[in-house]
Amino acid sequence: MKRALCLLMALLLVLPLGAKRLRVAFVGDPQVDNETELGYARRSIYKELRERKDLDLAIFLGDLVNDDVALLAPSRATLDSLPYPWACVPGNHDRDVYRVKGQARDMATYTRVIHAPDTCFERAGVSFIMMDDVRLVGTGGYEGGFREDQKAWLRKQLESLPADRLAVLCAHIPFNEFKAKDSLETILSIHPKMLLMCGHTHTMARSKLVFPSGLSLEEVLAGAACGSWWRGRPDRHGIPVATQNCGAPRSYYVVDFKDGDYRLDYKVIGEPASVKGSATLMDSTRLVLNVYGGSTFGEVQVKLPGRRGWISIPRHKEVAPEVLETYQFNKTLEKRSRNPLFIPMLRQKSPHIWSLDFADDPSALAALRSGRPIRLRYTDSSMSFSVRVPVR
Repeated sequence: MKRALCLLMALLLVLPLGAKRLRVAFVGDPQVDNETELGYARRSIYKELRERKDLDLAIFLGDLVNDDVALLAPSRATLDSLPYPWACVPGNHDRDVYRVKGQARDMATYTRVIHAPDTCFERAGVSFIMMDDVRLVGTGGYEGGFREDQKAWLRKQLESLPADRLAVLCAHIPFNEFKAKDSLETILSIHPKMLLMCGHTHTMARSKLVFPSGLSLEEVLAGAACGSWWRGRPDRHGIPVATQNCGAPRSYYVVDFKDGDYRLDYKVIGEPASVKGSATLMDSTRLVLNVYGGSTFGEVQVKLPGRRGWISIPRHKEVAPEVLETYQFNKTLEKRSRNPLFIPMLRQKSPHIWSLDFADDPSALAALRSGRPIRLRYTDSSMSFSVRVPVR
């Protein structure tokens, strides 16, 4: 508790008291497994966060490390080098692993090196509730959920909030994976003005978490800063590309909080802010758009080069082109399981794909094949942008 109190005091001292806007980076799963991967993280996500001058706070959504808790201390030192405060929730891989039969994992090292598993603080009119939702099953298993004492603690925090205050509930495992959601619904209904932020899945996804009562909350799965576990071909910076199973690159979210509301932005690590998605002409006639930060309730339109007006593109839950390309590349590798270029890619459908077949529109196909970029416009209740995207 003393470390948690020190964290909260640091947040209060460093962040400006009169801030009308709060800009926060939400980062999922750096998940470093050794010194080499810690070096990748330092040269990519941590370097980018350190060099940003527009952030007020960074929140890490679990799995700083991959079962080797000896890496928590150097990770902590790197986090402390950020020019603004940070906070973290524990992931399932941030725990001590004991080789004694029957002894369950615990968070002795995490609590000592990082901070208490469950904490909360308020800034600029926003309440942040940080919780460990990795509930142990037996001595080695786990599931998403809260213990009874955590539920009581969360209830107390929510009951103390002003009705008009936005609360951000941060955890590692997505709330949509909880087995028993009835008690969660009862507690969250106390203060429904809430945003849910999670990591864990190494995929990016945004959707509405809808409970039987009709309570609906936006849930953001922030993906993983390590992507697919620091695997794959190196990019121009020498960092493994590590494409995620949803087809999105290694990335994170930036959220602007103001006047009790929030706006989201999706940032690809190491790329310009204008990189928001990809456009691929599949099967010669079908335009497939991978909108990296897109939500299941988002709308997409495109403007083709040399043509007037915007064309609405429907969302289709399908495998991303980037995943299909990686899957084919994997087939060319020898000794795949031990090859660092191999990404353990699943051909699972991505929730942020929009596509339309232009087989019956020759002029549109000519525009798509012209080599000129298209204009992509994306809109939902929490995020919007308009960018130019090259067609592959």
